[in-house]
Amino acid sequence: MSQDLILKPTGEGAIAWSVVDRRAGTRLHEGRLASGDSLPDGVADAVDRTLVLLPGEHLHVTRLAIPAKSEHQARQAAPFLLEDELASRLAETTILPGPRSDDGHRWVVAVATDLLEGWREALAPIIVRPAFIVPDSLVAAEAGAALTLYDRGDAILFAHDPDAEEPASPLAGVMDTALFGSVVQALVKAAGSGEIAVSRSLGLTGANFRAIGQGGIDLRASAMAAGRLEALPRLFGDSFASAMDWSALVRPLRRPFLMAAGLLLAFCLLIGGETIYYRVQSERFETATLAEFNHAMPEVGRAVIPAEAERLLRARVERLSGDGQSAFLQLVSALDELTDGNDRIRIDHLRFDPARSALSVGATWSDFSDFDDLNARAEQLGLRLEDGGARESSAGIEGEFVMRLP
Repeated sequence: MSQDLILKPTGEGAIAWSVVDRRAGTRLHEGRLASGDSLPDGVADAVDRTLVLLPGEHLHVTRLAIPAKSEHQARQAAPFLLEDELASRLAETTILPGPRSDDGHRWVVAVATDLLEGWREALAPIIVRPAFIVPDSLVAAEAGAALTLYDRGDAILFAHDPDAEEPASPLAGVMDTALFGSVVQALVKAAGSGEIAVSRSLGLTGANFRAIGQGGIDLRASAMAAGRLEALPRLFGDSFASAMDWSALVRPLRRPFLMAAGLLLAFCLLIGGETIYYRVQSERFETATLAEFNHAMPEVGRAVIPAEAERLLRARVERLSGDGQSAFLQLVSALDELTDGNDRIRIDHLRFDPARSALSVGATWSDFSDFDDLNARAEQLGLRLEDGGARESSAGIEGEFVMRLP
């Protein structure tokens, strides 16, 4: 396929369209659409790309060397480089650079944001991807001409040579036919000795003038080099530059996605409901545990958390079953064997913790090294000692340690 769909919005809100055979350079179909209308059936079946010709009178077209390392930085810098050339406010203007060329320059187009959004909304439903957004004033440019003056019929398009050493700004634009006579001399003078391509209908002649035809701007657009089209800013967004219409592919999957989302939501609600249920049950069990604890051990007389209440109740049960007493006797017997024959250590008091099966021992010894000797003896007997700290007093070294069975 080598057919182009050419779309051009008009001032009346209509859309002029045509289908052009790119290889033959001939127009196959043409017409006008009112806002919201679709193309006739079958005319776009063989179309493989779209060229959107935007009216140059609403665009500022130039080419700049933007000092930027990335596309994002170039987009941020472009508005500040054009600020002094624009009559509109930056906040109300979309300024987009195109891809960076080999010489470091980029095409830059500025357009009113609300106008651009209106064009995109009107043209998006009938665009065949990929789409290239082209100022019609730039389409008029003749290859090799320093200046092109093209009679569009309702206005005059002008385009300077973008490859000139000192390119004009703007490079392309539109002037009213009533103003043409007063500004043409300045345009011709700016072209210098270079060739000037002029539509025959304008009646300009001279040594460096070359006559060109009038009309058929859609044919000229279709004949533009692919490299020039790809270098222009993507005013309608990157999605239109791709041949794949992802939104059209996703649209049939919308219902399955919604069903999957509904199932996921139901699953989350189920999990959330179970979480709330188990949390309520956990709170009930904790309340019951605390009530049982307060009934069984009213002498505690303070608030406890469920885990502590469970531990205290278990300790009491162990004491009632005799296990705690057996552990205490074993620890006391082990302590007696540990200190047997050691005159440097005096046991002052004992405290048994049945919940941990540990014996806290308060003792007095003559020197700090005595505890190290005691600890070494405990290892021989298979006991575990934990140093609880010591301090020096008039009676000697007063300290505590905790002893556990292996």
